[in-house]
Amino acid sequence: MVLTVLLAFNSCKRMNPEWTDLVPLPPPLPGAIQPGVAGPFAGLHGNTLVVAGGANFPDTMPWHGGKKQYRDEIYLLDMSAGAASWQPRTGEERLPVPVAYGAAASVSAGVVCMGGETESGMTDEVYIISVAGNKPLITPLPDLPVPLSGAAAASTGSLVFIAGGQAPDGSSRSLWSLDTEEISLGWRKHAEMPLPLINSVMAAVEDEELTLWMLGGRTRGEGDDTSVIRPEIFSYSPSADRWTLVGELTDGNGVMPLAAGSGAAIDGRYVALFGGNDGSVFNRVEAILSAMAMEPDTSQVKLHKEEYISLQESHPGFSRTVIIFDTENGRCIQAGEIPGPAQVTTIAVQTPWGIVIPSGEVKPGVRTTTIRMAKFR
Repeated sequence: MVLTVLLAFNSCKRMNPEWTDLVPLPPPLPGAIQPGVAGPFAGLHGNTLVVAGGANFPDTMPWHGGKKQYRDEIYLLDMSAGAASWQPRTGEERLPVPVAYGAAASVSAGVVCMGGETESGMTDEVYIISVAGNKPLITPLPDLPVPLSGAAAASTGSLVFIAGGQAPDGSSRSLWSLDTEEISLGWRKHAEMPLPLINSVMAAVEDEELTLWMLGGRTRGEGDDTSVIRPEIFSYSPSADRWTLVGELTDGNGVMPLAAGSGAAIDGRYVALFGGNDGSVFNRVEAILSAMAMEPDTSQVKLHKEEYISLQESHPGFSRTVIIFDTENGRCIQAGEIPGPAQVTTIAVQTPWGIVIPSGEVKPGVRTTTIRMAKFR
């Protein structure tokens, strides 16, 4: 037994990532400022990394009156050419509408972009971004059965899956799939998840048969003041149409609930989870906002607001832990740390060169232009 544990540990230990910083996300136009974006669509078509949409606060932080701006720019990076420079696309080559916090997954035909949030609220719009002649082409796909924001997505072959997220009537437990080569069949509904999860990481691992893995996330029931950050790991078998609770996220020292991190499958066996929000500050902020909403005394509201601003501005950042989950034995191993402020609310993209984590949020309201790539050996 000891030998088995040591072999499993050493196997995962050798998978510590090698990190590379790629060229940062550029301004959309010459002379403009690029603070970075949270909640972008991201994926790979051919050799081109695609990052599109997202949201930021270009002027000032929201607790000082800053207004969130949803973005419609598309950025292209040719990975085969050494990832030397981004190509920002604006004008007629933008997204149909500015949007953030949608789900995205890559298929051979392009990057499938699903749902998200606009200035008008949640959207059910779906389209695929392909790249031809160094230009993005946007092709509509069937709308989602329900608008979703903060959902998780994965793909295999021509199939894309989307699970969980926030819907207009509350948190979703639904799992849907679309075959991008048989779009006339529309979205197919699968067995519901055991929990209604938001901001989870989903990965498709295909060994002898396809399995979907859902890691972490958060839940917040109707009437609850705060969210519960989740440590659960669920698997879904498409052949059996069944979800199974497999275990919990751990970092070697104990259970580690995480939401809004990013992740990807490795070598047809492992799932790497990069960082996330452990809720230590997030839950306190939720509680203060709830108290402010119900407080009739304006002097108390002022004190709550001061505490809220203090928590946001002193935020330490998000978890930098990299967790490797072994789908064969159900174990988690910590595989080092992200080399710098962890990026959340973004999508990790599998490429032949490594797993790319583009832009994202590093503190409440604060975005980054950093593009990191992790390569496992």
